[in-house]
Amino acid sequence: MPRVLTIPRLLALLTLACVVLVAIACGGAADTQAEPQAQEKAADAGKMAEPAKAKEETAPVATAQSAESMSGLPGAGEKVTILIVDVQNKIMFSRLTDGPDLKYLRMIQDDLFAGGGGDVVKAGLITEWEMSPDSKTWTLTHGDDIKWHNGDTLDADDIHHSISLTIGPEALRQLDLGCLEPRNTAAVKRTKSVEMGPGPNQVTYVSNGPAPEFGFLRSQNSQGTGALVNNADHLRAIQGPGECFDAYEKDPVGTGPFKYVNHVLGQKYQFERFDDYFYTPDNGYDEDRRPKFQYLDLEIVLEGATRAAALAAGDADIIEANINMLDQINSISDSQIAWQDESSHTWFVNVDCWTEDLWCYSKPARQATIYAVDYASIVDNLYGRGATLKGWTWVTQNAMGYSPEIDAFPYDPVKAKQLWADAGLGEGVEITIHTWDAGDLPFLPQVAELVASAWTDVLGANVSVNVGDQQSIKAAWNNRQYAGDVLIRTNEARYDGTSITRGSYTNPDIAWRATADSRVEPWKSIADQVHVALNDINPETRPDSFTEVYKYLQDLSYTYGPLSSNVPWGVGPRIKKYEPWTLVPYLTGIWTIELN
Repeated sequence: MPRVLTIPRLLALLTLACVVLVAIACGGAADTQAEPQAQEKAADAGKMAEPAKAKEETAPVATAQSAESMSGLPGAGEKVTILIVDVQNKIMFSRLTDGPDLKYLRMIQDDLFAGGGGDVVKAGLITEWEMSPDSKTWTLTHGDDIKWHNGDTLDADDIHHSISLTIGPEALRQLDLGCLEPRNTAAVKRTKSVEMGPGPNQVTYVSNGPAPEFGFLRSQNSQGTGALVNNADHLRAIQGPGECFDAYEKDPVGTGPFKYVNHVLGQKYQFERFDDYFYTPDNGYDEDRRPKFQYLDLEIVLEGATRAAALAAGDADIIEANINMLDQINSISDSQIAWQDESSHTWFVNVDCWTEDLWCYSKPARQATIYAVDYASIVDNLYGRGATLKGWTWVTQNAMGYSPEIDAFPYDPVKAKQLWADAGLGEGVEITIHTWDAGDLPFLPQVAELVASAWTDVLGANVSVNVGDQQSIKAAWNNRQYAGDVLIRTNEARYDGTSITRGSYTNPDIAWRATADSRVEPWKSIADQVHVALNDINPETRPDSFTEVYKYLQDLSYTYGPLSSNVPWGVGPRIKKYEPWTLVPYLTGIWTIELN
């Protein structure tokens, strides 16, 4: 008879995690990312433009005393150093980057819309917008006298070119030139047109289908880099005939709160405050988002113990942390923890379970693996304040469509065994779990081992765990190499889950989709159900429509996510206050940092 994973036996298995905690306290590196700090970047195809002259000077060291700059801003000469866990593509040209690169890209670039955490979308570069009754047409009006770091003034051409380069014909043109990759143009098919006008400060975007999520996805609350706005004239000057964007790496230009100074690929990014940043009450905005210090260094340090030691020594002012570093941070005199709640979620993927010969083809089998694990004990004993069981995958507690009805399935080993038997499965089923060390949610390998033990004990499965490199595992997943396996990873949380829901269940061209071809049965029926929510453009009923589709998808159990994580930032003695946003990933609210 299969053994049941009882609480005492689960706690015994947690010994491995405790050993890791001891290692961290002694200066170990338990949350080290498997991804190496590679110095290579993805080369654009074709002949590259001649790089602009690199800036050789680094940001000056902060002065001992805070002062007012000539512009009247506080913190003249002061430098803040922030240590972050990782970035992804590491380069400066945003169209070839991914979510983690927002940690440095949003220092120098603005999204179309501003944000405020959660569902708060505000005027930013776009000061006024109008959505048509069918939600397909968005008319965007940009602000006046918004300056680029090179002295240019933002105009409608910049907005038009940036949207087109992301989801319009310019993206396809750059794909033909070899300067973008197919994945960079996947959303273009949803675009009907991007046009200048009708007014001098306006651009009109028209979608082929309902697009009520357009504003959110183009705001600072989103998890992608596609909303960042580029200087069109600058890009055209950088990209000569037959050339791509390599020269941009030494001369990035934005409208953001900081100007680019220098960077060492994947290691360090240095910036200087842009005193003419537009987001101030004098320009009609609701607050002054100019930083209260002059220089910013972002450094990538993978080892948690090293980041904590730097904070203790005064070599860093703020560090991206996780719950196994709390004791170290709290032991530092005059330090504090700034919590970034609902920053990421776990994503358990039953990969490509589309053929009857796979154990996970049957819904009862997929559900059995969920009921077989005591996730409440895992959260209590591994994560505490750092995680919660509220929600399902990307639907965290404050996300659109959340309801307690979609909280994690309860631990029920008896039901798990029955569902396993209903699926016609017995002992000895081979399952491989793939995972990696994640900076935002530590102990994923330990979680995978606990899950594997539960499936062995309750279901009699033969489970192995592969802890590998994030990039290589993602590549194998996207290339259809893990059919019938399980992937345990983290992903960005977000208020509006429209894009990831659409991609997971309705788009046969998305590599990480949860179902097979949505144009044929039985997958078409799933896509049709999802479209009920996607096509609800009424702001009053849209959240409820998503609640219903999330309940339906949770029951299907192709993917699930029992945990969402709250990310702590360690704040050192020089910092009086830092207020990161809720339900937005990565580094946020840099202007809320105040120095003592």
